[in-house]
Amino acid sequence: MKLKQFQIFLFLIVMFMGAVLSYAFSISNPVLAAGVFFAGAAAIYLCKSRVKGVVEDERVHQVGQKASYVTLRIVTLGLAIGGAVLIATRDLYPGYTDLGFVMAYASCGVLVLYSLFYRHYNKEYGG
Repeated sequence: MKLKQFQIFLFLIVMFMGAVLSYAFSISNPVLAAGVFFAGAAAIYLCKSRVKGVVEDERVHQVGQKASYVTLRIVTLGLAIGGAVLIATRDLYPGYTDLGFVMAYASCGVLVLYSLFYRHYNKEYGG
């Protein structure tokens, strides 16, 4: 299969998954939603394994790394600031205090997880 064919199949699979997932959510059927998700992921994996030629190279990996790092920073900062604001406004909006703590703890958890993975990969790649 060529890369262009793979992109067409990928588009069709994702469109089908979106339609069936929205239907599954509308009828409140989590089994159908999970089944479609895993079936779609398997179909995408099988299609990608049949692609001939270069699908990913070093540039794609480097761009993905940079995008992931920036996304991680934005999400972590957003969780931390949002959590701090919700905790600080606990007198005005006491119902959102728990959400603020969840956001703050999630931010801390993401940072701890990042540092553990950073340490692991730094040792693995000779840092």
